[in-house]
Amino acid sequence: MIRDDLRAEPVRKLIIMGESNVAGGFNGEKTYDWAEVFARLMQEFQGDDMEFLNKGISSNVISPDSPMYNLWEGHGSVPSAIERFREDVINHNPDMVVYAYGLNDSRCGHPLKSFLGAYESIIRDTREALPDSLLVLVSSYWNLQYDAETWSAPEFENFYSDKANLGGDQLVRSYNEGIRTLAAQYNGLFVNVYLLLEGATWLLNRDYCHFNEIGSSIIGHAVLGEVASRCSFLSNKFPRH
Repeated sequence: MIRDDLRAEPVRKLIIMGESNVAGGFNGEKTYDWAEVFARLMQEFQGDDMEFLNKGISSNVISPDSPMYNLWEGHGSVPSAIERFREDVINHNPDMVVYAYGLNDSRCGHPLKSFLGAYESIIRDTREALPDSLLVLVSSYWNLQYDAETWSAPEFENFYSDKANLGGDQLVRSYNEGIRTLAAQYNGLFVNVYLLLEGATWLLNRDYCHFNEIGSSIIGHAVLGEVASRCSFLSNKFPRH
C-alpha cells in the first residue's frame, strides 16, 4: 500500500517548542542539540530557505496544574506550554510545528488526565489556527528515572527534589500512548523517541536528564526520519536516478 504524503511543499518556517532538551546548550556547542540537528538537516535536504525558531525553555511543563510548575523559581518553567503556545507558536504563523512534552510532567507525577487534557487543548487550538501546517508530536524521552529499581538506589534519593523524583515508567508510557492518540486525532505525526533511547544510559549526561552529543543527535535524526518517511518535500531537492 502506498502511504499518504502529508506534505509536498517545502517548509518556510519551523517552530519547535518544548523544555530544556529542546532549548539545548548542555554540551558546549548547540550544534549537537537535537532541535538544531533536525532543523539543519531539514534545511539541507529540502534545499529551500527555512526560518527556524527554537521555543524551548528550561524546566517547562504543560500547564500550571503540574506539580513542577515554577518549582525552581527563575529557571524558566513559567510560563507553561498552555500559557505561551499562542504567543510562541501560533502568532508566528509557522507551516511546521513540533511539540515535545512529557518528561518534566511525568517526573513529578502530573496526573495523566490533566496532562493530556492540557496537551489536547494546545494541539486542538494549534490545528484550528494553522490548519495546513505540518504538526509533529515527539514522545517523552527516556531517562534513568523511569527505571524504578535503579532510581531507588540511595545515590538518587532526592536527586532533583521530592516533587520531581517519581520513579518508574507506568505514567510516562501512558503519556506516550496518549500523545500518539492526539497526533492521529489531529492529523499529525508521532515520533516515539522513548523506544529509541530506552535503557541507553550512555546517551545521557551526568544529570541523568539531558542528553550528550550523540544522544541529542540521534533524537534529531529520529524526528527527521519520521518526517521524511511521511512527507515528500524532503526528497524534492534530489532527482530520481
